[in-house]
Amino acid sequence: MQSIAGTLLIVQEERFQLLDRDGVGHFFLLGHGSAIEPDQLPALLHRPVRVFYRKAPKNIIGRTAVSIDLLES
Repeated sequence: MQSIAGTLLIVQEERFQLLDRDGVGHFFLLGHGSAIEPDQLPALLHRPVRVFYRKAPKNIIGRTAVSIDLLES
C-alpha cells in the first residue's frame, strides 16, 4: 500500500485535500471500510498526517484513503 505525508487543507464530507511536503495538492476520498470516519476528518485539518491509499477507480479523479495516521509536529 502506498502512503504520502502532508497536511490536510480542505475537508468536505468524505473528501479531503492533502498538501504534501513539496507543496503539491492531492485529492482523496475515504474508502468504504476505511479506518477513519468522515466526521473525524475535521479534527485533522492543518495537522501533519500520513495517508495510506490505493488508486481510485478509473472514473474517479483522486485516490482512495484507507487510513490516516496523525504525525508528530
